[in-house]
Amino acid sequence: MFEFIRTHQRIVLAALIILVVPSFVFFGVADYQSFVSNDVKLVAIKEANITQEQFNQSWRNRLDEMRMQSGANFDVAKVDTPANRRAWLNQLINAQVLQQEMIDGHFNATDNMVRNAIGSNPQFHENGVYSPQKYTEFLVRNGIRDIDYEAYVRQNLAYAQVLEPIAQSVSMPEKTLELLQSAMVQERAVRLKEFEISTYLPDVTVSDEDIKQWYDKNSKTLEVPRYVDAQYIILNQDAALKSVPEVSEADIESYYQSNIGKYTKQERRVVNHIQIKVPEGADAATQEEILKKAQDVAAQAKAEPAKFSALAKQYSDDAGTKNLDGSLGLLARGDIPVLDEAIFSLTAPGVTDPVKVGNSYHIIQVASIDAGSVQPLSAVKSQVLEEIRLQLASEKFADLATGLVQQVNDDRSSLQGVADNLQLELQTVNGVARDLLLTAEQVGENAASASPDAKYFEAPRVREVLFSDEVLKQKLNSGVIEISPSELLVVRAVQEVPAAIPPLDAVRAEVEKMVRDEKAFEQAKLAGEQALKMLQENGEPSSVGFGAETTISRLMGNQLPETMLNTIMNAPTDKLPSFVGTTTPNGFVIAQIEKVSEGNSEMKTLFTQFLQPGLETGVAAEIAQGVTSILRADHEVQIFPEAEKVILGE
Repeated sequence: MFEFIRTHQRIVLAALIILVVPSFVFFGVADYQSFVSNDVKLVAIKEANITQEQFNQSWRNRLDEMRMQSGANFDVAKVDTPANRRAWLNQLINAQVLQQEMIDGHFNATDNMVRNAIGSNPQFHENGVYSPQKYTEFLVRNGIRDIDYEAYVRQNLAYAQVLEPIAQSVSMPEKTLELLQSAMVQERAVRLKEFEISTYLPDVTVSDEDIKQWYDKNSKTLEVPRYVDAQYIILNQDAALKSVPEVSEADIESYYQSNIGKYTKQERRVVNHIQIKVPEGADAATQEEILKKAQDVAAQAKAEPAKFSALAKQYSDDAGTKNLDGSLGLLARGDIPVLDEAIFSLTAPGVTDPVKVGNSYHIIQVASIDAGSVQPLSAVKSQVLEEIRLQLASEKFADLATGLVQQVNDDRSSLQGVADNLQLELQTVNGVARDLLLTAEQVGENAASASPDAKYFEAPRVREVLFSDEVLKQKLNSGVIEISPSELLVVRAVQEVPAAIPPLDAVRAEVEKMVRDEKAFEQAKLAGEQALKMLQENGEPSSVGFGAETTISRLMGNQLPETMLNTIMNAPTDKLPSFVGTTTPNGFVIAQIEKVSEGNSEMKTLFTQFLQPGLETGVAAEIAQGVTSILRADHEVQIFPEAEKVILGE
C-alpha cells in the first residue's frame, strides 16, 4: 500500500486533504454559505462564518457516516466527545480557510481534470477499466446526483493545487532514513527476569489507616458513573413460546402421523455388484453369449458367496468398483433407482440373477441388511411436542411483533400496558451507563451486567437509544429496536442516577485490594531495582531467574509492553551483556541484552517499501498542518466563546 503511495503523488495529496479538510461530501461553495445568516456564529474567517447550525449539521453527517461504516458496533458515546468535536471544528476552519485561499488564488480544476479523476478512481473500475455502470451504481447507492459529485471532485482537485507544492517538496535526508531504518530493524537477543506482584502479596499487611488514606486520596477513581435503571420488553423465540397454548394429545398424534417419515429409519443394504457390458452394436448371438456368461458368473457367486470379490476382480467391467470387492456401499431405496428392484427383491442376504440395465448385466450381492424401523410416538413424543411448539411460536412471533410495533407507536407513556396486552414479560435492570454496564457490586443484584439479557444492553445502539432525549428526558418508551429479525426490544428509562462516589464502607474490600496491590508492586519494584543494580555492577551474564532467549525489534515487539520495548531498544550496547529494567503492570522486569544484530534483509525491505513512504507522508502532513496554521492567521480566523460551549455540548 505505501509503495503505491510513494509512486502516486495524488494519493499523498489525498492523505493531506483528509488531515486538514473534513469530508464535506457534496457541499458546494455556494451551499457552504447558504445557512441562515442569523444563526449563532462560532468562527469568523474574514467575511465568511462557521455557524452553530453548520457545525451541528456537518457533525451529524460525520457521525452518520461512521455509524454506517461501523454498523452495530458503533458507539456514539465514545465518538461524540469534546475532543472529537474540537478536532472537527478545527477541520471545518481549515476547510474554509483552504476554500478561501483557493478562491483568492483562482485555483480551479478543468472539466478534463474532473473526468480523469473520476475515471482513475479504482472503486469505479471493473477488471482494471473504468466502468460507467459502477459509477452510476455508486451514485444511486449513495443518493447523489452526478453534478453534485463532480462539484465535490472539482473542489478537492482545487484543494490539491493549494497543497501540491507541499507534497512535492517533501524529502527526508538519506542519513536520517538510514538511522531510522537501523533503529527499526535492529534485533536484540534478550532474556527476561520478572519480579511479579503476586510473589510479594502474601507478605503485605494493610491497616485501617492505610485504607482511609488511600480512599481520601483516590476516592474519585471509585466514582460510579451516571447510569439508568431501565424497564424493557424483549420479544424473541422464548417469549413467543410462553404465549403458545397447551398442545392437545390429538394434535400431537395428528402431527406425528403427518410427519411419520421424520421418525422412520429407512432400510439400508450393503451392496456389491459385478457389471458385464454388452458391446455396442452386438448381434443376437453375441448378446446371448454375454447373457450366458453373466448367468454363469451369477451361478458361481450363488454357490460360493465368499468368492464374490474374486469374481468381481475377474469379470466386472466397472473399473471403479472391481478392485473394491465390487462394493456400491450402503444403499437405501432411491440411491440407485435403476437397481432398486433387484437390490430390494431379496428377502435375505444373497445374490441375484443377472439384471439387464442399459447395455450391461448386473449381478447384485446383498451382503447384509440394516432393517428399517419406525420410532413409536411414545419414544419421540417430547420431540414432537417441541416441534409443534416451535412451529406455533414462529406463527405467534409474527402476530406479537405486529402488535408490539403498533402498541408502542400508539402509546409511549408506559410499557406496562403493552406488556399486559401482549402477555409479554416486563422486566427491569439497573446500572446501564452510557458506555458500559455497571457491576452488581456497584448497583446491586439486579445489575444489567448480571442479567441473562445483558447482551442486549451491551449493544451500543441500545444504550444510545436509552440515553436519547426522548427516552431519558421526556420519559417516553423507545421505539421497537430490531436486535435481529427474531429479537425485538423496547426500553424505557425508570430513573436516572447521577454519578456518585460510594462511601468507604461500601468499597472497603476493593480499596483494601488496591492498597495491597500497590504495596506489593512497590516491593516488587524495589527488589527488581536492587537486583538490576547488582547485575549492572557485576557486568557478567546471569542465568539465575532469567527465561529463555528471545529476539525482539521495533518491527516485531513480541507483544512486550511499549515502555519495556523502548527501554530495551534504547539501552546502550557498547558492552554486552547489558542490563536494563522497567516497571510493568505486573511488577518489574529486568532485561539481559546478550546480542545485537542489524536485522535481516526482509525487515529492511519492509521498512523501505512500507514504513518509509508512511514517514514521508506523515512529514508532508505535518508541513501541511503548519501551512494551514499560517493561512489561518492570514485569513483572520476568530473563534468566539460560543464555540467552546458547542464543543462541550452545553
